[in-house]
Amino acid sequence: MALRKSLGLSHVFCIASGAMISSGIFVLPGLAHAQAGPAVVLSYLLAGLLAATGLLSIAELATAMPKAGGDYFFVARGLGPAFGSVAGLLTWFSLTLKSSFALIGMAAFVQLVVPAGIDPRLVGVVLCLGFVTINLAGSKETARLQVVLVSGLLLLMLAYVLRGLPAVQVRYFEPFAPYGWRAVFATVGMVFVSYGGLLNIASVAEEVRQPGRVIPLGMISSLLVVTVFYTA
Repeated sequence: MALRKSLGLSHVFCIASGAMISSGIFVLPGLAHAQAGPAVVLSYLLAGLLAATGLLSIAELATAMPKAGGDYFFVARGLGPAFGSVAGLLTWFSLTLKSSFALIGMAAFVQLVVPAGIDPRLVGVVLCLGFVTINLAGSKETARLQVVLVSGLLLLMLAYVLRGLPAVQVRYFEPFAPYGWRAVFATVGMVFVSYGGLLNIASVAEEVRQPGRVIPLGMISSLLVVTVFYTA
């Protein structure tokens, strides 16, 4: 049974952007700065450039074979069901770790507004069940919520960047790479997880209208915007 094509460009952009932002902007930058120093801005920029290689591959595959399943479908068609099963399991594990990372960050921030003494693990479980319920409602409903959430996040990040610009001083960037350039490049691998959700759009390719145009345009614009915000 064919899935209903209900997702447009704004949905694709926000699904990809929302999957990338999460804890990648709210938790990881502090850890990355401690590892690389002010040169962490280059780490985020280089990680975005590396993510572009996967983007181009997935965009071409998803437009040629716009089917639900993402990596699993592509690998199964190209190399057979055994390799497809391995790819599917690897995708499942990567999404599990990415989601866990996001839930940890969200639970930490929710702890600031809920009564003291509540176990953060319980908060994470409640959030997880909430998002699962939303996803079960359907991809179009989930995408609509994603548009609202991502628009709010981008506006908050823009406000943060604009308000922070007057406080930027050259002395804050000296020394630029206090731990050496090896640490800067090592941090690229650390922050690469921030772009991990970009390729997930292939999983809903079958539900995208005009996939040949919308998928590449949505993914490329999403990566450009998020990379600029991460670096800024």
